[in-house]
Amino acid sequence: MDEKLKLAEAELQLVAENLAAARLVADNRLYRNAVTDLYYAAYHAAVALLAAHGIETASHDGVQTQFGLHFVKTGALDKNAGKYLGNLYHARLTADYKGYVDLDRSDYEEAARQARQVVEAVSGFLDQHFPSLDLNRIRALTEHL
Repeated sequence: MDEKLKLAEAELQLVAENLAAARLVADNRLYRNAVTDLYYAAYHAAVALLAAHGIETASHDGVQTQFGLHFVKTGALDKNAGKYLGNLYHARLTADYKGYVDLDRSDYEEAARQARQVVEAVSGFLDQHFPSLDLNRIRALTEHL
């Protein structure tokens, strides 16, 4: 496996960990933490896709920009994937830095819906173009958000 795909695999491992963590903390009604984990699941999915194509970024904004430029604007992924990645980023900022804002089950469910869309879009693309990547755990985890 070449270096780009090794990096993508490492990012996919982080996707799986964040999806599992989101479910676990949401089950314990820690919705603020769950929203953060869901953002990071979507973020690492985007980074995995960029890594598989040899595209490096240095910031969260850079990931969103490159993800949009190379995969959303080209039509390779549905435009909602880019929109939802941005929404999740802002939800994560609220969760992490605005303690006075209450996040509840409905906030988690909306973040889960959007994260699922991003992760499934990226997984589908990776599965089609990089079949050597193992996406089974991620598929199972997205089904149970």
